Amino acid sequence: MRDELTPRHQRKTDHGSSRDGFNLTELMVVLATIAMLALLLLPALAGTKHQDNSAMCMNNLRQIYNGMMAYATDYNDTLHNTGDGFTSNGGQWTADPTNTAILSPNDSRAYWGVAYHSLVGMSRELFRCPGAKIVDEWVDSGLSYPHEFWLTSTYGLNQYLTRSYPVNTFLKVTDIENPSTMIMTHDAAEQRMEGSSDSLALFPGDTRILVQWIGANAPAMYGGISARYYGGYHFEEEWYRHDRRSNTLWLSGQVQKIPFTGYAAGIDYRYYTGEKPLSTLPGN
Repeated sequence: MRDELTPRHQRKTDHGSSRDGFNLTELMVVLATIAMLALLLLPALAGTKHQDNSAMCMNNLRQIYNGMMAYATDYNDTLHNTGDGFTSNGGQWTADPTNTAILSPNDSRAYWGVAYHSLVGMSRELFRCPGAKIVDEWVDSGLSYPHEFWLTSTYGLNQYLTRSYPVNTFLKVTDIENPSTMIMTHDAAEQRMEGSSDSLALFPGDTRILVQWIGANAPAMYGGISARYYGGYHFEEEWYRHDRRSNTLWLSGQVQKIPFTGYAAGIDYRYYTGEKPLSTLPGN
């Protein structure tokens, strides 16, 4: 009768021994299965992280657009410039890493985002692409601040938003005839884009893009700033951070990915100058 009253989990097997655990062979099979599943899942998890980074980056650009257009509304259809149509070319928010005071947007060291951050909730983080690793740290100017100091300056501004190409006359936003094909800003290592050397486009007379910044795998003549000051870091990847695509904000407010098609190809330079492009974007 006692057996009938003994709780089920306390009873012994017919052989008088417990089978509560795994033997060594079973444990090895379970561990091998877990390891195999982990290997299968890792690429998917990595892909999800890239997608999340890209989505966050694109959201940043949309909010930046709202701030820039609010500024233009307040300043007679004009985006920030230093008074002569030129846009800021620095990459700093403060004078140095120990300083908390935001620079004047007219300071020669200032990042272009300084002019707009009060219109986007005072957030510097909106100007940080989560896929960015190293951007222009102005090492060639003698600065040696930590990487983190520069990582809220990871989008490059198109200088032709306020100054026409090629004659350099002053521009208002309303002067630009093709806003849907005019780049405002996109993923970049350099904070202001001025031509083939630091943009995604081949300008007249040039045969390669990003020649200032191209990494150590490029021919010696294209080593540029990367080879001299950053140990040959592949800066081209900073222009194409999201699966070899550059998240790009257009003057119309659209955010789009521009794929990498090669250093000798690039896109039509008219996507920067505001003229009507003669060729479509790759992948479109």
